[in-house]
Amino acid sequence: MISFSSPVLPESWMNSNMLLLSLIAPPENLSPEYFGSLLTQYGPVSQVKILNKSLMDYKVLVEMGTPEAAKSAKSFLDQLSSNFIKCSFYSDEKPPQSGSLNNCSLDLINDSTMSSLRNRHSTSLNEIVQEDDKQQPSSKRKINSSSTLQHTTTLCLNGIKGKNLDAQKLYNIFSNFGNIDKILLIKLKNFALIKYLKEEYSIFVFENCQKLQFFDSTISISFVAEDAIEKLLSLDTLYNEQDYYVGSQETDRFNSSNKMNLLPPSQVLHVSNLKKVSSNAETMWDVFSEFGIVEAVKVLNTQFKFMCLVKMENLKQALEVMALMHNEEVDNRNVQISFTKARI
Repeated sequence: MISFSSPVLPESWMNSNMLLLSLIAPPENLSPEYFGSLLTQYGPVSQVKILNKSLMDYKVLVEMGTPEAAKSAKSFLDQLSSNFIKCSFYSDEKPPQSGSLNNCSLDLINDSTMSSLRNRHSTSLNEIVQEDDKQQPSSKRKINSSSTLQHTTTLCLNGIKGKNLDAQKLYNIFSNFGNIDKILLIKLKNFALIKYLKEEYSIFVFENCQKLQFFDSTISISFVAEDAIEKLLSLDTLYNEQDYYVGSQETDRFNSSNKMNLLPPSQVLHVSNLKKVSSNAETMWDVFSEFGIVEAVKVLNTQFKFMCLVKMENLKQALEVMALMHNEEVDNRNVQISFTKARI
C-alpha cells in the first residue's frame, strides 16, 4: 500500500481553516463545485481552488469558513482510503481572499497535463502555483500554460472500457508502436498506463492514436510521470493479475539495435508466421470473419514464408482483431499480426 510522508507543521497550522487535498487516480471530471458540495455538510466552504489536475498529482485547496469546519472536514476525509486521498492542514503567508457561505468563490487556477511537483510535498501556495518562477515578485507570477506538454515514456489511456479487456490485449495493440516496458490497467477508473522503453515510442502513440475506438473504449491519451506505474502497483485492490503486464526481449516486436519503422493503426492487417496450408484466402476469411466483417484478403506467399493481408471493415474491428488474435494459434502455429501501410 502507498504511504505518505507529511511535513512537520507548526502547531498554529493545526488551527488553519485551509485544507490541501492530494488525490491519486481521481475520477474524471472532478470540479471545484464537487468538492464544495462534498464538504459544505461539515461547515461553510469559502473557497475551492484546483491547483494541479493530472492523474498522479491532483491537488485541491479548500478554504473552510472556520477552523472548526476544517477540522470536521479533515476528520471525514481521513476516514477515506489513504490509497486515494491525502488531506493536510494548509497555511500560507498570503492566503487567497476569503469569500462567504453565500458568495462562495470557486475557480480553477491551473489545469496542467503534467505537474512539476509529483516528487515532492509543498506547503506553500506560491510554490505550488509557480514552482518554476520563484525569483519573480508574486505580483508578476504567471500560471504555467496547460498547452505545455512534458514528454515522458509513460502514457495514460483514459476511457478504457470492456469487461474482457486485459493488459495482454492492450499489449497486442500498442506493442506495434514500440517496445513496451510495462502496462497497468485500472478497470475501476477506466484507464491504463503504458510505459515504453523509449520516449520516441510514446510520442508516436500520443500523436497517432488519439480517439481510437476498440471494444467499448474511446481513448484519449496524455503523458504522465515516469514512475506512475510504480506508484500504483502497491494499490493491489485496484487491479487483478491479468491487468499488469511486463514486457521482455522475448515479447518485444522490434529489434532495439535496428532502426524501427513505426506505422499508425490501419484497417489492413499483415498476418505472418502462417503454415502453408493456412495461407490461403478461404482460411483467412474463415478465421478473421469471427471477429468482424472481412472486406478483402491478399495472399503474399513466397517459397519459404507464408503471409497474408487481411482488410477489416473498419479500424475498430482491426484493433479488436489485433487484441484478440496476435500470437494466437492458427493450425497449431502462433500467428503474428501487425499494422501495415499496404493496400488491398
